Amino acid sequence: MSQEIQIGFAQEGDRYTIQTGSAVLGDIVMDYSGYPEDARGGNSSILLLSAALSCYCGSIRAALVARDVPFRAIRATARGVKRMNAEGAMRLAEIAIDVAVDVDDEHVSRLEHCARIVKHCLITASLLEGIAVTHAVRKA
Repeated sequence: MSQEIQIGFAQEGDRYTIQTGSAVLGDIVMDYSGYPEDARGGNSSILLLSAALSCYCGSIRAALVARDVPFRAIRATARGVKRMNAEGAMRLAEIAIDVAVDVDDEHVSRLEHCARIVKHCLITASLLEGIAVTHAVRKA
């Protein structure tokens, strides 16, 4: 089974828009008006971290719900580390996700069980396994 997902991108002046096609997300707009060129980088790394964080937290949530573990909130952070590769190009080399789930003490063992079974999510597993990426650039 496979499922295709397609999004769009448009740059008009200093406004970059990612058309997600998602009713929940809507369009993601990055408006660089007034920002110098050297202050415009890093946002795509933030979007990648956001995708990994949202996906992993969603997987933890699904595991908790499937096992009827009551919780009040899930709060999490993602930290990325950028490094130069052997060719001297900057790459996102590490992602660390830290998740805190607000549960009563009596449910901690069930939370720990969920954490053991949810090793990755679609995004983090795809990153670990490596994703086939192709590029095509053409005249509009």
